[in-house]
Amino acid sequence: MEDPGRSLDFTPAGVLAGGGDAVAGLEAATATLRAIYKPGSLKAEAAGLHIVSGFDDALRHAIEISAPLGIKPRGERAAHDAVWWSRWLAGARDASLAVCDAYWCLSPSQSTAGIDTVRHRLAVSVVEAMKWSACDRFSPDEVLWARLGQLFTATPEASASLVGGDVPGIAREYLRAVAYHSINLDQVELNMAVVLVQLVDLSLPFLELTRKSSQAPQYVAFPARGAIPVRRRGEQEAGEWHFAPWAADELLAGFAAQLEAGGGVPAALGALPAAELRPALSYLRAQWSAQPPLRNRRRYAQDAGVMVARGFAACLAVVRGEPLGVSRSWKALDFSHSGLYILADSDPTRAWPDIGELLGVHFVDGAGWQLGIVRRLRMWPNHAGLGVELLARTPVLAAIDDGELAVEGILCDTPEKGGVVRFVSLGSAPELAEPLFLRAAGTVVRLRPVETLAQEAGYRLIAYQVQ
Repeated sequence: MEDPGRSLDFTPAGVLAGGGDAVAGLEAATATLRAIYKPGSLKAEAAGLHIVSGFDDALRHAIEISAPLGIKPRGERAAHDAVWWSRWLAGARDASLAVCDAYWCLSPSQSTAGIDTVRHRLAVSVVEAMKWSACDRFSPDEVLWARLGQLFTATPEASASLVGGDVPGIAREYLRAVAYHSINLDQVELNMAVVLVQLVDLSLPFLELTRKSSQAPQYVAFPARGAIPVRRRGEQEAGEWHFAPWAADELLAGFAAQLEAGGGVPAALGALPAAELRPALSYLRAQWSAQPPLRNRRRYAQDAGVMVARGFAACLAVVRGEPLGVSRSWKALDFSHSGLYILADSDPTRAWPDIGELLGVHFVDGAGWQLGIVRRLRMWPNHAGLGVELLARTPVLAAIDDGELAVEGILCDTPEKGGVVRFVSLGSAPELAEPLFLRAAGTVVRLRPVETLAQEAGYRLIAYQVQ
Protein backbone atom coordinates (compact mmCIF):
# COMPACT_ATOMS: atom_id res chain seq x y z
CA MET A 1 0.00 0.00 0.00
CA GLU A 2 1.32 3.49 -0.87
CA ASP A 3 2.72 5.51 2.00
CA PRO A 4 0.52 8.65 2.24
CA GLY A 5 3.46 10.56 3.68
CA ARG A 6 5.40 9.99 0.48
CA SER A 7 2.63 10.65 -2.02
CA LEU A 8 3.23 13.48 -4.47
CA ASP A 9 1.55 16.82 -3.84
CA PHE A 10 0.45 18.47 -7.09
CA THR A 11 -1.25 21.44 -5.45
CA PRO A 12 0.34 24.86 -6.15
CA ALA A 13 1.81 24.90 -2.65
CA GLY A 14 3.10 21.35 -3.11
CA VAL A 15 4.75 22.16 -6.42
CA LEU A 16 6.38 25.28 -4.97
CA ALA A 17 7.66 23.33 -1.96
CA GLY A 18 10.01 21.58 -4.36
CA GLY A 19 10.60 18.71 -1.97
CA GLY A 20 12.37 21.09 0.38
CA ASP A 21 14.38 22.88 -2.33
CA ALA A 22 13.02 26.39 -2.91
CA VAL A 23 14.78 26.77 -6.26
CA ALA A 24 13.39 23.46 -7.54
CA GLY A 25 9.93 24.58 -6.45
CA LEU A 26 10.14 27.90 -8.28
CA GLU A 27 11.40 26.22 -11.44
CA ALA A 28 8.69 23.53 -11.26
CA ALA A 29 5.98 26.16 -10.80
CA THR A 30 7.20 28.03 -13.88
CA ALA A 31 7.24 24.87 -15.97
CA THR A 32 3.74 23.88 -14.79
CA LEU A 33 2.21 27.28 -15.53
CA ARG A 34 3.88 27.53 -18.93
CA ALA A 35 2.61 24.05 -19.86
CA ILE A 36 -1.00 24.82 -18.90
CA TYR A 37 -1.53 28.47 -19.79
CA LYS A 38 -1.00 28.92 -23.52
CA PRO A 39 -3.23 31.18 -25.64
CA GLY A 40 -6.14 29.18 -27.03
CA SER A 41 -5.26 26.09 -25.01
CA LEU A 42 -8.10 23.88 -23.76
CA LYS A 43 -5.97 23.16 -20.69
CA ALA A 44 -5.91 26.89 -19.87
CA GLU A 45 -9.69 27.18 -20.13
CA ALA A 46 -10.16 24.08 -17.97
CA ALA A 47 -7.70 25.27 -15.30
CA GLY A 48 -9.21 28.75 -15.31
CA LEU A 49 -8.62 31.38 -12.65
CA HIS A 50 -8.73 28.86 -9.82
CA ILE A 51 -5.37 27.24 -10.63
CA VAL A 52 -3.45 30.38 -11.51
CA SER A 53 -4.73 32.26 -8.46
CA GLY A 54 -3.68 29.29 -6.32
CA PHE A 55 -0.18 29.48 -7.78
CA ASP A 56 -0.23 33.27 -7.32
CA ASP A 57 -0.92 33.03 -3.58
CA ALA A 58 1.43 30.10 -3.04
CA LEU A 59 4.23 31.79 -5.00
CA ARG A 60 4.22 34.94 -2.90
CA HIS A 61 4.35 32.82 0.26
CA ALA A 62 7.15 30.63 -1.14
CA ILE A 63 9.23 33.68 -2.07
CA GLU A 64 8.65 35.29 1.31
CA ILE A 65 9.81 32.28 3.31
CA SER A 66 12.83 31.54 1.09
CA ALA A 67 14.07 35.10 0.44
CA PRO A 68 17.44 36.01 1.95
CA LEU A 69 15.86 38.68 4.18
CA GLY A 70 12.38 39.61 5.32
CA ILE A 71 10.39 41.58 7.85
CA LYS A 72 8.85 38.48 9.47
CA PRO A 73 11.20 36.26 11.53
CA ARG A 74 11.51 32.80 10.00
CA GLY A 75 14.09 31.02 12.13
CA GLU A 76 17.47 29.77 10.99
CA ARG A 77 18.18 29.83 7.28
CA ALA A 78 20.27 27.35 5.34
CA ALA A 79 23.53 28.72 3.97
CA HIS A 80 23.64 29.00 0.19
CA ASP A 81 26.35 30.12 -2.22
CA ALA A 82 26.12 32.85 -4.86
CA VAL A 83 25.20 30.36 -7.60
CA TRP A 84 22.20 29.10 -5.60
CA TRP A 85 20.96 32.64 -4.94
CA SER A 86 21.38 33.48 -8.61
CA ARG A 87 19.14 30.52 -9.47
CA TRP A 88 16.68 31.52 -6.75
CA LEU A 89 16.39 35.04 -8.13
CA ALA A 90 15.94 33.76 -11.69
CA GLY A 91 13.32 31.34 -10.36
CA ALA A 92 11.41 34.12 -8.58
CA ARG A 93 11.53 36.24 -11.74
CA ASP A 94 10.42 33.45 -14.09
CA ALA A 95 7.65 32.17 -11.81
CA SER A 96 6.27 35.69 -11.24
CA LEU A 97 6.21 36.34 -14.98
CA ALA A 98 4.57 32.94 -15.58
CA VAL A 99 1.77 33.84 -13.13
CA CYS A 100 1.30 37.21 -14.83
CA ASP A 101 1.23 35.66 -18.31
CA ALA A 102 -1.22 32.98 -17.14
CA TYR A 103 -3.70 35.60 -15.93
CA TRP A 104 -3.35 37.51 -19.18
CA CYS A 105 -3.64 34.37 -21.28
CA LEU A 106 -7.02 33.59 -19.75
CA SER A 107 -8.55 36.91 -20.55
CA PRO A 108 -6.59 39.84 -21.95
CA SER A 109 -9.87 41.74 -22.02
CA GLN A 110 -9.87 41.72 -18.22
CA SER A 111 -7.73 44.85 -18.55
CA THR A 112 -10.83 46.83 -19.49
CA ALA A 113 -13.66 44.61 -18.28
CA GLY A 114 -14.42 42.00 -15.69
CA ILE A 115 -14.82 41.96 -11.93
CA ASP A 116 -12.61 44.28 -9.90
CA THR A 117 -10.98 41.53 -7.84
CA VAL A 118 -9.70 39.77 -10.96
CA ARG A 119 -8.44 43.00 -12.52
CA HIS A 120 -6.69 43.86 -9.26
CA ARG A 121 -5.01 40.45 -9.22
CA LEU A 122 -3.86 41.08 -12.78
CA ALA A 123 -2.31 44.40 -11.77
CA VAL A 124 -0.57 42.93 -8.71
CA SER A 125 0.88 40.10 -10.80
CA VAL A 126 2.26 42.56 -13.37
CA VAL A 127 4.01 44.60 -10.66
CA GLU A 128 5.46 41.48 -9.00
CA ALA A 129 6.86 40.37 -12.35
CA MET A 130 8.36 43.83 -12.89
CA LYS A 131 9.89 43.84 -9.41
CA TRP A 132 11.69 40.51 -9.63
CA SER A 133 12.78 41.17 -13.19
CA ALA A 134 14.43 44.42 -12.06
CA CYS A 135 16.06 42.68 -9.09
CA ASP A 136 17.54 40.17 -11.56
CA ARG A 137 19.00 43.08 -13.57
CA PHE A 138 16.65 42.86 -16.56
CA SER A 139 15.69 45.98 -18.47
CA PRO A 140 12.15 47.39 -17.99
CA ASP A 141 9.68 45.28 -19.94
CA GLU A 142 7.62 47.28 -22.44
CA VAL A 143 4.92 44.59 -22.56
CA LEU A 144 4.43 44.67 -18.78
CA TRP A 145 4.27 48.47 -18.67
CA ALA A 146 1.72 48.41 -21.51
CA ARG A 147 -0.42 45.89 -19.60
CA LEU A 148 -0.28 47.91 -16.40
CA GLY A 149 -1.02 51.15 -18.22
CA GLN A 150 -4.06 49.52 -19.85
CA LEU A 151 -5.35 48.38 -16.48
CA PHE A 152 -4.80 51.78 -14.86
CA THR A 153 -6.37 53.88 -17.63
CA ALA A 154 -9.58 51.85 -17.31
CA THR A 155 -10.01 52.90 -13.65
CA PRO A 156 -11.91 55.98 -12.34
CA GLU A 157 -8.64 57.15 -10.71
CA ALA A 158 -7.11 57.66 -14.15
CA SER A 159 -9.17 60.85 -14.57
CA ALA A 160 -8.28 62.21 -11.12
CA SER A 161 -5.60 64.78 -10.34
CA LEU A 162 -3.90 62.75 -7.61
CA VAL A 163 -3.28 59.09 -6.81
CA GLY A 164 -2.15 58.21 -3.30
CA GLY A 165 -0.70 54.99 -2.02
CA ASP A 166 -3.03 54.70 0.95
CA VAL A 167 -5.98 53.10 -0.89
CA PRO A 168 -5.65 49.54 -2.27
CA GLY A 169 -6.47 49.12 -5.92
CA ILE A 170 -5.09 49.16 -9.43
CA ALA A 171 -4.04 52.81 -9.15
CA ARG A 172 -1.90 52.00 -6.11
CA GLU A 173 -0.32 49.10 -8.00
CA TYR A 174 0.64 51.49 -10.79
CA LEU A 175 2.14 53.82 -8.17
CA ARG A 176 4.02 50.88 -6.61
CA ALA A 177 5.48 49.98 -10.00
CA VAL A 178 6.68 53.55 -10.57
CA ALA A 179 8.19 53.59 -7.06
CA TYR A 180 10.17 50.39 -7.72
CA HIS A 181 11.28 51.74 -11.11
CA SER A 182 12.47 54.99 -9.53
CA ILE A 183 15.07 53.34 -7.27
CA ASN A 184 17.00 51.33 -9.88
CA LEU A 185 16.71 47.90 -8.29
CA ASP A 186 18.87 46.48 -11.08
CA GLN A 187 21.88 48.40 -9.73
CA VAL A 188 22.03 46.89 -6.24
CA GLU A 189 22.84 43.50 -4.75
CA LEU A 190 20.05 41.05 -3.92
CA ASN A 191 20.04 41.66 -0.14
CA MET A 192 19.78 45.43 -0.57
CA ALA A 193 17.11 45.00 -3.28
CA VAL A 194 14.97 42.90 -0.91
CA VAL A 195 15.33 45.51 1.86
CA LEU A 196 14.55 48.36 -0.54
CA VAL A 197 11.39 46.59 -1.71
CA GLN A 198 10.24 46.28 1.91
CA LEU A 199 10.96 49.97 2.53
CA VAL A 200 9.07 51.01 -0.61
CA ASP A 201 6.06 48.94 0.45
CA LEU A 202 6.05 50.57 3.90
CA SER A 203 6.36 54.00 2.28
CA LEU A 204 3.42 53.57 -0.11
CA PRO A 205 0.91 55.58 2.00
CA PHE A 206 3.25 58.57 1.71
CA LEU A 207 3.83 58.34 -2.06
CA GLU A 208 1.80 60.05 -4.77
CA LEU A 209 1.27 60.34 -8.49
CA THR A 210 0.21 63.87 -9.32
CA ARG A 211 -0.60 65.89 -12.41
CA LYS A 212 1.62 68.72 -11.13
CA SER A 213 5.27 68.83 -12.09
CA SER A 214 8.00 69.91 -9.70
CA GLN A 215 11.20 71.85 -10.19
CA ALA A 216 13.03 68.80 -8.86
CA PRO A 217 13.88 65.95 -11.26
CA GLN A 218 10.90 63.57 -11.16
CA TYR A 219 9.92 60.32 -12.76
CA VAL A 220 7.17 60.98 -15.28
CA ALA A 221 4.69 58.30 -16.34
CA PHE A 222 2.24 58.23 -19.25
CA PRO A 223 0.04 55.17 -18.61
CA ALA A 224 -2.24 55.81 -21.59
CA ARG A 225 0.74 55.20 -23.86
CA GLY A 226 1.95 52.22 -21.83
CA ALA A 227 5.30 54.00 -21.67
CA ILE A 228 8.16 53.20 -19.31
CA PRO A 229 8.57 56.11 -16.83
CA VAL A 230 11.52 58.46 -17.37
CA ARG A 231 13.11 61.03 -15.08
CA ARG A 232 13.11 64.67 -16.15
CA ARG A 233 12.59 68.16 -14.81
CA GLY A 234 9.98 70.79 -15.55
CA GLU A 235 8.45 69.81 -18.89
CA GLN A 236 4.82 68.76 -18.89
CA GLU A 237 2.33 67.23 -21.32
CA ALA A 238 -1.36 66.50 -20.97
CA GLY A 239 -1.95 63.00 -19.63
CA GLU A 240 1.28 62.79 -17.69
CA TRP A 241 1.63 61.70 -14.09
CA HIS A 242 4.52 62.87 -11.91
CA PHE A 243 5.94 60.68 -9.15
CA ALA A 244 6.16 62.58 -5.86
CA PRO A 245 7.97 60.64 -3.10
CA TRP A 246 8.98 63.63 -0.96
CA ALA A 247 6.55 63.00 1.92
CA ALA A 248 8.08 59.58 2.58
CA ASP A 249 11.35 61.11 3.76
CA GLU A 250 10.01 61.89 7.23
CA LEU A 251 9.18 58.20 7.73
CA LEU A 252 12.55 57.05 6.37
CA ALA A 253 14.45 59.68 8.36
CA GLY A 254 12.70 58.45 11.52
CA PHE A 255 13.81 54.88 10.83
CA ALA A 256 17.38 56.05 10.21
CA ALA A 257 17.46 58.19 13.38
CA GLN A 258 16.26 55.30 15.54
CA LEU A 259 18.96 53.04 14.14
CA GLU A 260 21.70 55.64 14.63
CA ALA A 261 20.54 56.35 18.19
CA GLY A 262 21.01 52.70 19.08
CA GLY A 263 17.30 52.18 19.59
CA GLY A 264 17.29 48.95 17.64
CA VAL A 265 15.39 48.07 14.49
CA PRO A 266 12.02 49.90 14.32
CA ALA A 267 9.07 47.59 14.96
CA ALA A 268 7.68 48.19 11.47
CA LEU A 269 10.90 46.75 9.99
CA GLY A 270 10.70 43.58 12.05
CA ALA A 271 13.44 41.05 11.34
CA LEU A 272 15.39 43.12 8.82
CA PRO A 273 18.99 43.40 10.09
CA ALA A 274 20.30 46.83 11.06
CA ALA A 275 23.48 46.31 9.04
CA GLU A 276 21.41 45.91 5.85
CA LEU A 277 18.93 48.65 6.72
CA ARG A 278 21.41 51.50 7.19
CA PRO A 279 22.82 51.55 3.64
CA ALA A 280 19.38 50.81 2.14
CA LEU A 281 17.80 53.76 3.97
CA SER A 282 20.62 56.05 2.89
CA TYR A 283 20.32 54.88 -0.72
CA LEU A 284 16.52 55.21 -0.83
CA ARG A 285 16.51 58.68 0.72
CA ALA A 286 19.09 59.80 -1.85
CA GLN A 287 17.05 58.38 -4.76
CA TRP A 288 13.89 60.10 -3.51
CA SER A 289 15.58 63.38 -2.67
CA ALA A 290 14.65 66.65 -4.37
CA GLN A 291 18.27 66.54 -5.54
CA PRO A 292 18.72 62.87 -6.53
CA PRO A 293 22.11 61.47 -7.56
CA LEU A 294 22.91 62.49 -11.12
CA ARG A 295 25.88 61.85 -13.39
CA ASN A 296 28.55 64.36 -12.46
CA ARG A 297 30.76 63.83 -15.50
CA ARG A 298 29.91 64.57 -19.09
CA ARG A 299 29.47 61.53 -21.31
CA TYR A 300 30.56 61.33 -24.93
CA ALA A 301 28.94 59.03 -27.48
CA GLN A 302 31.14 56.70 -29.48
CA ASP A 303 30.97 53.43 -31.38
CA ALA A 304 34.23 51.57 -30.80
CA GLY A 305 35.08 47.89 -30.74
CA VAL A 306 36.58 46.57 -27.49
CA MET A 307 38.12 43.28 -26.43
CA VAL A 308 37.20 42.29 -22.88
CA ALA A 309 38.93 40.08 -20.30
CA ARG A 310 36.81 38.86 -17.37
CA GLY A 311 38.05 38.19 -13.86
CA PHE A 312 41.33 38.72 -12.02
CA ALA A 313 43.29 35.88 -13.64
CA ALA A 314 42.44 36.99 -17.19
CA CYS A 315 43.14 40.66 -16.36
CA LEU A 316 46.50 39.77 -14.81
CA ALA A 317 47.41 37.74 -17.89
CA VAL A 318 46.68 40.52 -20.38
CA VAL A 319 48.51 43.11 -18.26
CA ARG A 320 51.49 40.72 -18.36
CA GLY A 321 51.27 40.87 -22.14
CA GLU A 322 49.85 37.40 -22.67
CA PRO A 323 47.22 36.83 -25.39
CA LEU A 324 43.55 36.97 -24.45
CA GLY A 325 42.38 33.45 -23.66
CA VAL A 326 38.64 33.85 -24.37
CA SER A 327 37.51 36.16 -27.15
CA ARG A 328 34.83 38.76 -26.41
CA SER A 329 34.37 41.50 -29.02
CA TRP A 330 31.89 44.05 -27.66
CA LYS A 331 31.08 47.71 -28.30
CA ALA A 332 31.80 50.82 -26.21
CA LEU A 333 28.87 53.18 -26.84
CA ASP A 334 29.93 56.09 -24.65
CA PHE A 335 32.65 57.16 -22.26
CA SER A 336 33.41 59.74 -19.58
CA HIS A 337 36.49 60.66 -17.57
CA SER A 338 35.75 57.86 -15.12
CA GLY A 339 33.95 55.14 -17.04
CA LEU A 340 32.53 53.41 -20.10
CA TYR A 341 29.18 52.07 -21.24
CA ILE A 342 29.69 48.75 -23.03
CA LEU A 343 27.14 46.81 -25.06
CA ALA A 344 27.72 43.05 -24.84
CA ASP A 345 26.00 40.90 -27.46
CA SER A 346 27.27 37.43 -26.50
CA ASP A 347 29.62 35.66 -24.09
CA PRO A 348 31.26 32.22 -24.38
CA THR A 349 30.41 31.52 -20.71
CA ARG A 350 26.69 32.09 -21.42
CA ALA A 351 26.59 34.46 -18.42
CA TRP A 352 26.95 38.23 -18.34
CA PRO A 353 29.47 39.95 -16.05
CA ASP A 354 27.82 40.83 -12.74
CA ILE A 355 28.11 43.98 -10.69
CA GLY A 356 31.47 44.11 -8.93
CA GLU A 357 33.26 41.94 -11.52
CA LEU A 358 36.75 42.95 -12.66
CA LEU A 359 37.16 43.62 -16.40
CA GLY A 360 40.11 44.32 -18.66
CA VAL A 361 39.16 46.50 -21.64
CA HIS A 362 41.22 46.99 -24.81
CA PHE A 363 40.06 49.28 -27.61
CA VAL A 364 40.74 47.52 -30.91
CA ASP A 365 42.08 50.75 -32.43
CA GLY A 366 44.02 51.72 -29.29
CA ALA A 367 47.09 50.61 -27.37
CA GLY A 368 47.25 48.69 -24.10
CA TRP A 369 44.64 47.49 -21.65
CA GLN A 370 42.51 49.42 -19.17
CA LEU A 371 41.15 48.02 -15.92
CA GLY A 372 37.61 48.52 -14.65
CA ILE A 373 34.84 47.25 -12.39
CA VAL A 374 31.24 46.61 -13.49
CA ARG A 375 29.03 49.04 -11.57
CA ARG A 376 25.80 48.69 -13.55
CA LEU A 377 24.25 45.79 -15.40
CA ARG A 378 21.01 45.76 -17.33
CA MET A 379 19.97 42.75 -19.40
CA TRP A 380 17.79 42.33 -22.48
CA PRO A 381 16.85 39.00 -24.10
CA ASN A 382 19.85 39.02 -26.46
CA HIS A 383 22.30 41.55 -25.06
CA ALA A 384 23.39 43.40 -21.93
CA GLY A 385 24.52 46.92 -21.08
CA LEU A 386 27.48 47.33 -18.71
CA GLY A 387 28.38 50.50 -16.83
CA VAL A 388 32.10 50.17 -16.10
CA GLU A 389 34.02 52.33 -13.63
CA LEU A 390 37.62 52.68 -14.74
CA LEU A 391 40.23 51.79 -12.11
CA ALA A 392 43.30 52.30 -14.27
CA ARG A 393 43.99 53.54 -17.78
CA THR A 394 47.52 52.15 -17.72
CA PRO A 395 47.56 49.23 -15.25
CA VAL A 396 50.99 47.84 -14.38
CA LEU A 397 52.13 44.39 -13.27
CA ALA A 398 53.45 44.62 -9.70
CA ALA A 399 54.09 42.68 -6.50
CA ILE A 400 53.89 43.51 -2.79
CA ASP A 401 56.02 41.61 -0.29
CA ASP A 402 56.83 41.66 3.41
CA GLY A 403 60.24 40.05 3.15
CA GLU A 404 58.87 36.52 3.44
CA LEU A 405 55.80 36.35 1.20
CA ALA A 406 55.03 38.12 -2.05
CA VAL A 407 51.64 38.76 -3.68
CA GLU A 408 51.47 39.44 -7.42
CA GLY A 409 48.82 41.78 -8.73
CA ILE A 410 47.95 44.88 -10.73
CA LEU A 411 48.96 48.41 -9.74
CA CYS A 412 46.35 51.02 -10.69
CA ASP A 413 48.23 54.25 -9.89
CA THR A 414 51.69 55.81 -10.20
CA PRO A 415 53.49 55.78 -6.82
CA GLU A 416 54.32 59.22 -5.43
CA LYS A 417 55.70 59.82 -1.95
CA GLY A 418 52.85 60.56 0.45
CA GLY A 419 50.27 59.61 -2.17
CA VAL A 420 47.87 56.68 -2.28
CA VAL A 421 47.99 53.79 -4.74
CA ARG A 422 45.45 51.03 -5.37
CA PHE A 423 46.52 47.43 -5.82
CA VAL A 424 44.40 44.52 -7.08
CA SER A 425 45.31 40.99 -6.01
CA LEU A 426 43.70 37.56 -5.91
CA GLY A 427 40.90 37.46 -3.34
CA SER A 428 42.47 34.48 -1.59
CA ALA A 429 45.99 35.95 -1.51
CA PRO A 430 47.71 35.65 1.90
CA GLU A 431 47.71 38.53 4.36
CA LEU A 432 51.08 40.29 4.54
CA ALA A 433 52.74 41.73 7.63
CA GLU A 434 54.30 45.21 7.73
CA PRO A 435 56.66 46.58 6.61
CA LEU A 436 55.43 46.19 3.04
CA PHE A 437 57.30 46.89 -0.17
CA LEU A 438 55.91 47.48 -3.64
CA ARG A 439 57.98 46.26 -6.58
CA ALA A 440 56.88 47.57 -9.97
CA ALA A 441 58.63 48.67 -13.19
CA GLY A 442 62.09 48.28 -11.66
CA THR A 443 61.37 50.43 -8.59
CA VAL A 444 60.83 49.57 -4.92
CA VAL A 445 58.79 51.73 -2.52
CA ARG A 446 57.55 51.22 1.01
CA LEU A 447 53.79 51.05 1.65
CA ARG A 448 51.35 51.36 4.53
CA PRO A 449 47.86 49.81 4.22
CA VAL A 450 45.05 52.38 4.28
CA GLU A 451 41.82 50.49 3.58
CA THR A 452 40.24 47.64 1.67
CA LEU A 453 38.17 49.21 -1.10
CA ALA A 454 36.60 46.00 -2.44
CA GLN A 455 36.59 42.35 -1.42
CA GLU A 456 34.90 40.30 -4.10
CA ALA A 457 34.80 36.57 -4.79
CA GLY A 458 37.75 36.69 -7.20
CA TYR A 459 39.83 39.70 -6.20
CA ARG A 460 40.74 42.19 -3.49
CA LEU A 461 41.31 45.93 -4.05
CA ILE A 462 43.37 47.67 -1.36
CA ALA A 463 44.55 51.27 -1.02
CA TYR A 464 48.09 51.88 0.29
CA GLN A 465 49.94 55.04 1.21
CA VAL A 466 53.40 55.46 -0.29
CA GLN A 467 55.97 56.23 2.44
